[in-house]
Amino acid sequence: MHLSQAYTLLGDTQAAYAAQEDALALTLSPSVMTRALLAVDTAACLRADGDPTAAAEMAAGVLDRLPGPYRDGLVRSRAETLHRQLAGRPRDYLGQALA
Repeated sequence: MHLSQAYTLLGDTQAAYAAQEDALALTLSPSVMTRALLAVDTAACLRADGDPTAAAEMAAGVLDRLPGPYRDGLVRSRAETLHRQLAGRPRDYLGQALA
């Protein structure tokens, strides 16, 4: 999971996607937090790869599906970072999920 975030921050989306897949394969139990963080990393990679709409939709979907206590903290922080990097409709869409 941490490797995914590192590659995402470096903008190496190919390595980040691979790290996300590896992390999901290594997660024996369905960890809500781990899967949410990986999905937000994937959303950030989608934005970096030029698909801001898919990025906003994925991040908003993660927030919408999370139980209340999981919507704050690190997941929210990463979603807010993505929100600041978006413009136009994708930014508005993710902003609504963050509200």
